[in-house]
Amino acid sequence: MLTHRRGHLIVCTHKLARPSDGSAPISSLVIVSPTVATEDLIDARDVAQILGLSHPSAVSVYQHRYADMPRPVLDLGRGRPKLWLRPDVERWSAEQVTRGRIRPKRRVSY
Repeated sequence: MLTHRRGHLIVCTHKLARPSDGSAPISSLVIVSPTVATEDLIDARDVAQILGLSHPSAVSVYQHRYADMPRPVLDLGRGRPKLWLRPDVERWSAEQVTRGRIRPKRRVSY
C-alpha cells in the first residue's frame, strides 16, 4: 500500500516483461505523479477572495473549521507559501453556498 496525502493522486502501474530467454518474468512498479496546470495554482489571498473572506489569514480558520475544505497541493511549512488548485476551491465554495454553510462571496479589495 502506498501512503499519500489527502487530495493527492498516486497512480501505480505494474509492468510485467517476459525475457526472450524463457526465464522468469521481470516485473517493475511505476509511480506517476499528477500533473498540475500552473495557471490553476493560487495562494491564500486568492482563496480568500473566492470565499469572500476579508483577509487571507482567515483561510487558515476555514481550514480548521471545515474538514472537507480542499487542502493546499503545495505546503512548504509554517510561515512559507501554500498553494491550492483554483478549480478545487471554486467547486468547494459553490457546494458550501448551496448547502448554506457559508455566505455567497462578496466583493473584497486588497
